[in-house]
Amino acid sequence: MLRYFCIATMLVTTTACASTDSTSISASDVSDPFEGVNRRVFAFNEAADKAVIGPVARAYGVVTPEIARTGISNALSNLNQPVVFANDVLQGESERAGDSFYRFFINSTIGILGFWDAAAHFGVEGHSEDFGQTLAVWGVDPGPFLVLPFLGPSNVRDLAGTGVDAAINPINYVEFGNDADVNLAVRGSMGVLGALNARLLFDDAIQTLREQPEPYIAYRRIYSQTRDAAIRNGREEEDPYKDLPEFDDF
Repeated sequence: MLRYFCIATMLVTTTACASTDSTSISASDVSDPFEGVNRRVFAFNEAADKAVIGPVARAYGVVTPEIARTGISNALSNLNQPVVFANDVLQGESERAGDSFYRFFINSTIGILGFWDAAAHFGVEGHSEDFGQTLAVWGVDPGPFLVLPFLGPSNVRDLAGTGVDAAINPINYVEFGNDADVNLAVRGSMGVLGALNARLLFDDAIQTLREQPEPYIAYRRIYSQTRDAAIRNGREEEDPYKDLPEFDDF
């Protein structure tokens, strides 16, 4: 849970410092029929972050060397590459699927189980894909905006996609021992480490978000903007009127 919360927060706060009029999505474009409930959950998440998650992440940063934190982040990202690859294929992105396969193979071998991002060293940078993005490529609407306890921002489409990603992630089927408690502890530890790494990395950006005149509105808008850009894989949004003649031509 914490891992997804921090990843979602990362998506929101990465662009918190960017100009808010650089995208076609505005606050009024986002469907938010549950705004009252969402605001209460948002306030709860903020309180939990200020009281527990943020301080623990900063303490983790103090006691853990940066090189170790980077290695852990790389390894966890590498474990998610099969999910990225599957969604690349489902979206018909053959070149990006090839990059994902290459990254997983190189980082799992030369990169020592992913602790070193060897693929990036060889010029193949990573990217992120999930089934929520795949559903969007298939034409599924996002549905209402949601704020989930500890999990952070989402929408109906992305929440459904999260379940599918978990179902197709091979790491969820790997047995780390014959004891169910051991398996749960290992997976839980990976989730917590991923959450702490992400939360620490974007500490300054989160503070910037909190300084916005209306943090909840910024939170909702920037999440939607970031997801829209991720779905388009950074490509410019197509203008349906670009081929029409200019009015001045007449």
